[in-house]
Amino acid sequence: MQISKTNMILLGIDPGTATTGFGIIDARIPNNLIPIHYGQIRTSKDDLMPDRLLKIYNSVNHLIEEYSPDALVIEQLFFNTNVKTAITVGQARGIYILSAGLYKLPVFEYTALQAKMELTGYGRADKKDVRIRVKELLNIHGDIKPIDASDALAMAICHSLKINDSGMGKKNKEKKSKVKKVKTKKK
Repeated sequence: MQISKTNMILLGIDPGTATTGFGIIDARIPNNLIPIHYGQIRTSKDDLMPDRLLKIYNSVNHLIEEYSPDALVIEQLFFNTNVKTAITVGQARGIYILSAGLYKLPVFEYTALQAKMELTGYGRADKKDVRIRVKELLNIHGDIKPIDASDALAMAICHSLKINDSGMGKKNKEKKSKVKKVKTKKK
């Protein structure tokens, strides 16, 4: 689904069951991203999973109703070993995607590697470098707390940069494409 470049309030999500980061940005002017609201949705490990998922559902719906985003941008999961964590986080992701569907919001997914590439130009950048870049791009002077909120803001920023072709990832690709490969003859 396409989204207009001129009407973009983005809700970024760093999904989790115990903690979810969220970040809402105004991306209507590509070179002037504005943070609207960011924070964390928390659930207790002592609660039953249905209660935790219901809290997530109610919380994200409240954010959507209050801030009327034009799209939801969520981190695509990559789990190498911990299947149990992957399943529970997957359940939470399903809630966010369900809520987006309920409110007819398009959903865009990016891996952490893609977000790091767009924001810093390096897909294996440290979280600290990503946080610094998020603060720069949103003109935030203090620390972004909690860390999950910074990750969620990075997701929203990643999408804005991607659709406006202004991310660091594109600039690095352009640099590489300008370098001519010299063919050598084999002896």
